[in-house]
Amino acid sequence: MQKRQSGKNLRLSCTKNEPIDDADLIVRMFNTAVHNDDRPEMPFRSTAYAVLLITKGSLKLKINFIEHTFNARDILFVFPGFIYDVAADANATVISTHFNKDYLSRKGIFLNTAESYHLFDKQKSIKFSLSKSEYDQLHYGMVALYRKLDIGKEIRHINDIIHNSFLGVLYDLYLLNEKRQKTPQLLVDSRVELTDRFLSLVSERFKKEKRVTYYANCLRITPRHLSQVVKQITNKTAGEHIVEFVIREAKLLLTSHVMNISEIAQELCFSNSSFFGKYFKKHTGFSPLSFKQWNTIAI
Repeated sequence: MQKRQSGKNLRLSCTKNEPIDDADLIVRMFNTAVHNDDRPEMPFRSTAYAVLLITKGSLKLKINFIEHTFNARDILFVFPGFIYDVAADANATVISTHFNKDYLSRKGIFLNTAESYHLFDKQKSIKFSLSKSEYDQLHYGMVALYRKLDIGKEIRHINDIIHNSFLGVLYDLYLLNEKRQKTPQLLVDSRVELTDRFLSLVSERFKKEKRVTYYANCLRITPRHLSQVVKQITNKTAGEHIVEFVIREAKLLLTSHVMNISEIAQELCFSNSSFFGKYFKKHTGFSPLSFKQWNTIAI
């Protein structure tokens, strides 16, 4: 069990004899100007969800290679698979809550890919700003969770106490997001399930399969119906999602400087580097070589 230290993250660390129930829930408090274990020193690909609340200062970072600025009382939503790069001169105080799908599913919360587009739309809700009262309420909840994670495991019902505190934060975020988007309540119906199955398939097979027809055949529906349903749920067509997966992976491989362009084309299952180059330029406006020369990311 870790003790709380200034600027360090709190989590329930587990030995072989301890349950792993809350090992995937972490709360951190840190200042981006201080170089410690909680401030990312290089670009990284997120493997979990996170909610960052800016408490002081200003934070500049790139999300999937696009620069954003966050100020005090702003919320930033972090999504699995997205690439983040904190500016070297960032100077902000942040409290963040990190969790993954394994933690949610163990607790009976099932947030599928399609639902995440409605709850925290990845284009509209990468961030939003809070009023003072909204900020105070959310900050109080996150700090309370931070402190509960420092309580010893020997305390009775501590896991339930921590989980209920986490749920309070999660539901506050949901209500804040619903208030801003003013979208009708999401019904878990066949369209949502179909969209989630499609996005899951794409995330697993986008390197080899880039045709909407392939995924429609896997799901036993027509390509037109697939795109219509996916568009209704996520505001993007099926083809746009496939391109997004391919281009994001291509950018990551190009900027890692581990592979050359021919190797990247092969990794993404293009017939040759020329075809890959045309595809990349069509969807980004840059050739793979120029993008590679102007961007660097450590893997």
